[in-house]
Amino acid sequence: MEIKEAEKVAKALKVDDPEWCNCKAEGDKILIEIRTKKISSLLFAIDDYLMHLKMCEGI
Repeated sequence: MEIKEAEKVAKALKVDDPEWCNCKAEGDKILIEIRTKKISSLLFAIDDYLMHLKMCEGI
């Protein structure tokens, strides 16, 4: 997804990355890679990242 200050936001989100998630910036985009066998874990991770991104946009 495209976002202003992608590098700064990715660094802020990196702290919360569990071993099965990875967040990084590429240009003006944030890439979030989630690897899990459980669909519920995938949904929770997506929800968590989206909430954090919303907060970062507000700041």
